[in-house]
Amino acid sequence: MTPTLIARLPWWVSLIAAAAGGYLLDVASPALAWWPAAIAGAALVFASVWQQPWQIGLQAGLVAGAAFWAPHISWLTLYLGPVPWLGLCAVMVLWFALFGIAAAAATRGIARLPWFSERVGALVVAQSLAAAGLWVLREQVQGSWPYGGFAWGRLAHTQADGPLAQAVSWVGFAGLSGLLALACALPVAALLSRRSAAVGASGIGASGIGGARLRGPVLPAAAAALVLLLVMALVPAPPLPQTGALRVAAVQGDSKSGIFDDRESGDVLRDHVAATEELLDRLEADDETVDVIVWPENSAEFALPDNPLAAQRVARLAKRAGAPIVVGTILANPDGSYTNSSLIWGPEGAEPGRYDKRYPVPFAEYMPNREFFRALAPDLVDLVQLEYTAGVLPAAFEVPSAAGPVRAGLAICFDIIFDAQAVAMGGDGAEVIFAQTNNADFGRTDESAQQLAIARLRAVETGRALVNISTVGTSAVVAPDGGDLATLTPFTADAMVAEVPLVEGKTPALNAGSAIAAFWMAMGALGCAVAAAATWRRGGRAAAADAPRAVPRALRGSGAR
Repeated sequence: MTPTLIARLPWWVSLIAAAAGGYLLDVASPALAWWPAAIAGAALVFASVWQQPWQIGLQAGLVAGAAFWAPHISWLTLYLGPVPWLGLCAVMVLWFALFGIAAAAATRGIARLPWFSERVGALVVAQSLAAAGLWVLREQVQGSWPYGGFAWGRLAHTQADGPLAQAVSWVGFAGLSGLLALACALPVAALLSRRSAAVGASGIGASGIGGARLRGPVLPAAAAALVLLLVMALVPAPPLPQTGALRVAAVQGDSKSGIFDDRESGDVLRDHVAATEELLDRLEADDETVDVIVWPENSAEFALPDNPLAAQRVARLAKRAGAPIVVGTILANPDGSYTNSSLIWGPEGAEPGRYDKRYPVPFAEYMPNREFFRALAPDLVDLVQLEYTAGVLPAAFEVPSAAGPVRAGLAICFDIIFDAQAVAMGGDGAEVIFAQTNNADFGRTDESAQQLAIARLRAVETGRALVNISTVGTSAVVAPDGGDLATLTPFTADAMVAEVPLVEGKTPALNAGSAIAAFWMAMGALGCAVAAAATWRRGGRAAAADAPRAVPRALRGSGAR
């Protein structure tokens, strides 16, 4: 049997491609949001690891991960300095490095299987599915571990402002990442696929590409990738039944609500009271009303139910508006822990309905392994004084609005980035989504724009209007198709009003998104298994070739050696 030529980039070209690919993935993300750059970026990352030895795959993964994550989350350095940024970058880059090893091994192992030597089309498809599955597997693992994970910087997120966004309503975030990765992997697989050929006949080694005959898969693979992208761009989102409409107002107080902001207790509440009073002045002047008012995360500060003066001020606003106010406040638990919560406040005070943030942020809202990390960075660790616990209440509650009872899904800050939260909101009957957040700790960096992009995709995925309201911005009311119904200028005290549709039912993404994610992860795991089997088989053949051979009976004693 002739050996299979394994085409790959030279190691130094591989590292350049990895750096360029990682950087382009960041260029595709907000605030630049040049979404086509994600396609080129992912393709370059794939090319950098394709059919490489695991050592080069490791290096390429490290370079690609660093080139992406270092600029992508540079907003962490604004107030906290380089230590948290370096720590989170290290974890995220580690996942990229493991992806590099796995993708290199899978694509190389599949190419070594004899069955593919005369079936280059099947080789291209198998390698591409495995590589795309490993990409999704990396994203899913980084979004769940360690400490609950960080489901940020996914390939799907780059498409929030592009023509492929509607596809997320069919396949979910993991499905969109997987299909994009597949479209990027197919041309790479075709370009680097080669027929089996004798090394002696071609005069090149296993790493070479000259002399080996391309079997013609490049144009079909490129066409398949283009068709896949066109289908994702042209297929409209599935419509959901509309049950009514809601006139919603959202208030951005432009508060000094960051960790290091110089403020007095009650300042954030006063800012939102003042901005709401200005809103009501405008509404009354125009003889208009709203059905519900939404304030951001932490807008009512600590323990609103236990602060009679603050509770009375919010209740007076609700009475004047003739509409309840959904506020954000911090509540103490009997065991000394806290919850980051949303409450409904009406003219008579607290209404039934409460939501507690399900995904508190490690190292910000609670400190895991406090003693260990305090020994490394005591000043930073001591900034985290409160221990927030994960909420267990339903992800939607009923708001007694002026338009009648409305089931609102809640997502506080980084809750919105987790797929399970979208499933929970849909399962709990949300007709609209209120995404309350506080981006003050990140100033005028890209963080708030990146978060809004994720929220925009979440609106399309769930088929529901979404109110993304921040203390400082970026704030917007997003339609179910991802378009803006209203926006606010960041770092201004203002309010926005929009009429949003209320819907019921679930999109295909909510019904099958978990199964689609499992499919892609299975493709990645299967690719690794095939690579392991190919490596074991190759090692077994090598061992057999080196084993001593028995001397035929006829030659025994004849002096043959």
